[in-house]
This record gives sequence, C-alpha cells and structure tokens, in this order.
Amino acid sequence: MKKFAVIVHGQNFLIQDLEDKFASRREFYIHAYPEAETVAEAEGLAMKLVNDLLKDRKMVRNPPDNVPTLLIDESAEVSEWPECTRPLSGFVFIEGK
Repeated sequence: MKKFAVIVHGQNFLIQDLEDKFASRREFYIHAYPEAETVAEAEGLAMKLVNDLLKDRKMVRNPPDNVPTLLIDESAEVSEWPECTRPLSGFVFIEGK
C-alpha cells in the first residue's frame, strides 16, 4: 500500500465542543494519513476518518437546512510518515464566514 497525506477542509460547521458554552460557526483544517492504492481511495478514507471523528465527538450542531461541507484541500503520496501514531492530526479551527 502507498502512503498519503490528505488535507481536509471543513466549511460552514456549527461547532460546540466540550469546553464551549455555545456553538459557533467555524471552518477547520485537519490532516489525514491513510494508506491506500490510489489517491482517490486515500481521499475517500480521509473523508471517512474525519466524518467518523466528528460523529464520535458529537460536536456538529448544524440544523438539517444548513449543511456543512468537507472538501479535499490537498493530497499527495508521501515516502515517509510524519512523526505521529494516529491517522488524523488535531483540528485547526478558524472562525467561519
């Protein structure tokens, strides 16, 4: 299997994490490091990893009529893994537009 680095960009997320008193609109970036045969497969795995993390942490508060989006910002095959033991980095949040 090949190794990939994928940057996922989340937009229009109404986020309320454990330490937040109220939900706020945010964007985020997160890196995923899947193993796959093709870049398309790696991107799909990255999206699944991010979706699963968001569901597990129960942090998204968007109503059904205001759907957030996940986009692939960048993806590349890599020859070396970064110094991490998890398939995802931490979230980098920015205030949403």
